[in-house]
Amino acid sequence: MTDFALNFSRRSFSTLKLLGLSFAAQWLMFVIPALYLLTNYILFEQLPHHGVAPLMGLFADLLTFSIPAGLVVMLVVRLIQYAIYIKPESPSRELAREIADLFRRPANIINGIPVFIAMVLYNKAMVELKPQIPNINPFKWDTSFSALDRSIHFGVDPWRILQPFMGYDVVTFLTNIAYDFWFLALFGSWIWFGFQKQATVLRTRFFFAYMLIWWIGGGLLAVYFSSAGPVYYAKIGLSPDPFTGLLAYLQDVNTRLPIWALDTQDMLWNGYIGKGDPFGISAFPSMHNASAVLFALAFAKVSKGMGKFFAIYAVVILLGSVHLAWHYAIDGYAAIALAALCWWISKPIAEFVHRQQTMKKFNEDLAAL
Repeated sequence: MTDFALNFSRRSFSTLKLLGLSFAAQWLMFVIPALYLLTNYILFEQLPHHGVAPLMGLFADLLTFSIPAGLVVMLVVRLIQYAIYIKPESPSRELAREIADLFRRPANIINGIPVFIAMVLYNKAMVELKPQIPNINPFKWDTSFSALDRSIHFGVDPWRILQPFMGYDVVTFLTNIAYDFWFLALFGSWIWFGFQKQATVLRTRFFFAYMLIWWIGGGLLAVYFSSAGPVYYAKIGLSPDPFTGLLAYLQDVNTRLPIWALDTQDMLWNGYIGKGDPFGISAFPSMHNASAVLFALAFAKVSKGMGKFFAIYAVVILLGSVHLAWHYAIDGYAAIALAALCWWISKPIAEFVHRQQTMKKFNEDLAAL
């Protein structure tokens, strides 16, 4: 019994020591959340009041929703990989063995905890800023973006160009489903890259690029280029509304097939006017598009099949963001450029971090666990 207690104590101390090394090696994960919170502090100085997102509530949200949803997506994708590509004798048994290994060897968890903490801090910054964007800088770019859309699309609103191809009930319905699937793709990517057995360059690059995209795009650019998006064009007092036909079409389809985007849009508007929880409205640049492009770039490094899937998905998100009246086309184009730029910037930074002795020692100890 004494030997067992001694071995357990030594193992626990070794695990805690490795966890501390995990934080030291993955310091880069905390850079963007810290900068995000700092710029929020500066932006909020001009506001008399602003909401504060409780850290414990954000922890609870990630534990009870984001991580479980991400795990489900990851397990489904892994099962498909086993069934189609790896082809073991029993895909379900192999998946069960892999899940059991996650608990027998806590390397994945030790590797993932710093990312989990960093994402909570990052979410805190994002959740606090987004509802305040129109208070910091009122919506004033919608007219310009709508006009720019027409200018670069030969004098035609982009939604009108898409309508002959996408203006069918089933197409709109399926596009809406794919657009909503974005949240599962988001959570799944967190789990896929976050809880790996090794802290790889690709993993570090993904998270740094992800948080950089959201800090610059969903934070700084969203505040400067404050805009509401096509669905709210008339509601913020702009006229004439070039999106009346699109909104009428979506409402008509909704009488036959559910278009959940309309309910979400109503919910966000009610929050904006004080009749519900303020989740925030911001159109430029499109974070749906930026994230989808990042998924395609990152998963292309995992496998060609996954890269192709997410590349197609990124195109669907771009078209859907316009067709469902969420975004101007320019919102998507800017988001694509931002994602590509942040992905490019993140590579040498991630490689620098992985050249450090602390990271090398962490991966060696993680492999030996």
